[in-house]
Amino acid sequence: MSLTNEELLEKVKLGLNADDSDDNDNNLLIKTIGVKQYMLNSGVSKEQIETDLGIVTLTIGVNDVWDLTQGELKFSALFNCMTTQLSIKSLITT
Repeated sequence: MSLTNEELLEKVKLGLNADDSDDNDNNLLIKTIGVKQYMLNSGVSKEQIETDLGIVTLTIGVNDVWDLTQGELKFSALFNCMTTQLSIKSLITT
């Protein structure tokens, strides 16, 4: 069973200890979808995104883009390393 973007958002919010407000939820949902798409485009399968490690990685990625400086985007080394691991795992399990 695939998790919806809203279900992924709830898991990300738990990891970030985020406030429960509509404005915050909308901003977090956009970032969650964006990071999820980045992971998918990097070769991570939906199944791997929905694992415990995948959700932790997604949460780290959302945290990385939470406080963006205009014109600058930089994922952390941890996010990149974990995304690579999930991409490799996706190749092995498909």
